[in-house]
Amino acid sequence: MDLRMDKEDQDRELVAFYKQNGIEWASPVKCRLQGDAAIGEGVTRHFLSTVIQRLQHGFNFNMGNTARTCRFDGEPGHLVPSSSQFLVESDLFLVAGRMIGHSFLHGGPRLAGVSQAIVHVLLGGSPETATVQIEDCPDHDIRETIKLLDGEAELTSSEYQAVLDLSLAWDLPGPTKENRKWLFERLLSYAVIGRRLRQVKQIRKGLKETSVCV
Repeated sequence: MDLRMDKEDQDRELVAFYKQNGIEWASPVKCRLQGDAAIGEGVTRHFLSTVIQRLQHGFNFNMGNTARTCRFDGEPGHLVPSSSQFLVESDLFLVAGRMIGHSFLHGGPRLAGVSQAIVHVLLGGSPETATVQIEDCPDHDIRETIKLLDGEAELTSSEYQAVLDLSLAWDLPGPTKENRKWLFERLLSYAVIGRRLRQVKQIRKGLKETSVCV
């Protein structure tokens, strides 16, 4: 890691390293900080901490028309993979899985704050059995629309239309008194997990390559 580079170039180098195929991720880590005299385990801890910090808060380069490239969205404790298809097509969630597994293997920090529903699926659980919380939905507009179904208050015409538009967009039926609870659960599950299945599969693949999960 060359500390003389600017943050953007450092982050691009990190991603390029984890994009390499055929690496034995369990092999001993030997890291050197160019531009710094530090050596030993502290350098490895710094490297792995940097990797996880970038995963959690975003990389310092622009991909997909954003100032920072974030792999995860949402609030602490409810982080979910970004829904960006651009990041999926760039295999950046495969990279994320390798990063998470590599840090775990070598005693680095864990990726904290991920939604338990996403963790459940990453560990091989079925999306249908995941316990999804409304806070897991990072898109506040979608969250507020889904919350309209939580309870028994009668929907206004504008509220009904908002739920109907979202349901039809995701190939689900419109709301009725009979399907209200079921539709709430289906919309929430799709908002959090269904829209991110490709991302989760890539992360799982990266984790498998590091032998952290099977």
